[in-house]
Amino acid sequence: MGTESREKLTLPRVFIISRETAHRKKLKNLLGRHFESKTFEDTHIAGEAILKNPPDVTIVDIERVWQNEINWLSMNPSGINFKSLPLILVGARGEEFEDMKALFGDSSHYITWPLEAEPLREIVSTLINEAVEASWEELPQSLSRPLKMTVEEYQSIATAIENGEPIDYKSADKSCAPLIEAVRGGTHHDILKTVQAHHNYTYVHSMRVATLLTLFGYGIGIKGDDLKILSTGGLLHDTGKLVTPLKILDKPGKLDDDEWPIMKNHVTRSGELLGDIDNITKGAIIIAEQHHEKIDGSGYPRGLKGSQLNDLARMSAIVDIFGALTDARSYKPAFPAEKAFAILESMDAAIDQNMLSMFREIFSSTQTEEEKELVKTA
Repeated sequence: MGTESREKLTLPRVFIISRETAHRKKLKNLLGRHFESKTFEDTHIAGEAILKNPPDVTIVDIERVWQNEINWLSMNPSGINFKSLPLILVGARGEEFEDMKALFGDSSHYITWPLEAEPLREIVSTLINEAVEASWEELPQSLSRPLKMTVEEYQSIATAIENGEPIDYKSADKSCAPLIEAVRGGTHHDILKTVQAHHNYTYVHSMRVATLLTLFGYGIGIKGDDLKILSTGGLLHDTGKLVTPLKILDKPGKLDDDEWPIMKNHVTRSGELLGDIDNITKGAIIIAEQHHEKIDGSGYPRGLKGSQLNDLARMSAIVDIFGALTDARSYKPAFPAEKAFAILESMDAAIDQNMLSMFREIFSSTQTEEEKELVKTA
């Protein structure tokens, strides 16, 4: 049996509760293929489903749910505490929401019709991420610190870019220190797996690239400040995606001829954003500007090739592709490591195969026994 049989697409689960068929369909369509959404007309049936297997987020259309059922939802005898669950209430008049807060708690989100896809998905993702980040508090410190510090830093980076302020490289560098310690301590595979529950894909991919680059560098003997360049450069390598339209970043299908140039431009924007930082290292700039270049000249944005690409560029190209292949997206499952390596090995003219062999050996030698067993039985 091939490794493909073990691939499984897992999406965040959203329950939609509404008496109105048209509203249920509308909400489901707005969420699209980014979530596994299930609709309910009957609140009691929805409540039983929540108790059996709680979703990541519940959406209640309060305009289309009877008042007695709203009371049941908030104070039901079956034991659901909606004040502790990620919840979105949808209505037509904002003043209704004050009454709802007493029933469902201040942490619930209140939105009104008409709705648009991107704002709704953003709220759902925010609720998912808040729950994920809260769960990190329960992890061992060797896992929680790298995750908490980097996600806080990434949010700071996004805010700085939004406000037209320069990125703080020293702060980003500091946030990666626990990640380096995690690699040294051998907990990096747990980080690679745990971070994927987060629903900010740009952060997830950047964190995984930072982890993999740090592992690669550490495995070939890079130390000190040079190792920090790999870690911080990996975290910052896709900052240009923070100004790329979400409809392109999160598109579940293939990009068209008009969209693809916009996506590719994230590399140029990353270089521009990092170029505004006074104290940034040259290595971090190279990682950001050259992680999509290929040694045969087929990469972008400059089509560099051969000796024009140093070791940092070659390492980051390998890690970026490996990270993307083993990332889970709304439109594809995470490929097993063995399949990702096979794809990279097939890119013999584009990828430095000697470096790829080194990375594969380093990655495989640090896999847990459980992970190795999964590969054997796949």
